[in-house]
Amino acid sequence: MTEETDRPRILRAIRKCLNDGDEYFAKAMDALDEIGKGSMGVGMTPLIGGYGMKDPKSHYRGALFEIDAAERAMKPLTTRYKDGRVNSSHFKSEKAMTLLQDLAGMDYSFLIRKLTEQSGRESTWYRLKELRAKIEELLTLIEEI
Repeated sequence: MTEETDRPRILRAIRKCLNDGDEYFAKAMDALDEIGKGSMGVGMTPLIGGYGMKDPKSHYRGALFEIDAAERAMKPLTTRYKDGRVNSSHFKSEKAMTLLQDLAGMDYSFLIRKLTEQSGRESTWYRLKELRAKIEELLTLIEEI
């Protein structure tokens, strides 16, 4: 009986965790996009002294904060998945469980280490893009309330 009354709450919580995580990943991707852009535009960087270039440290730091926030936003969902409270009954397809397992097994320390070293901007960006695609697909597979 309690599972039936908790079901709408659990489905809303799943949707909220995924939406929040997607939002933070999008902000991190935007911060990584800003690295290398000059204040005069994308293609107008003077040759001497890097005049007009923004400091990449602040963008790496911003992306780092957003990825950390995304990890914290996804933590309740991954914890409930590992505990078995979120299972295939909450989704329309078994594929959702594979996607959820991928999200639960994500090693955020790898991304954080890359951003701390201020390297791997493109590989981090593409990894975030993959995560966002998985989240988007999971959002379509959530059962209706």
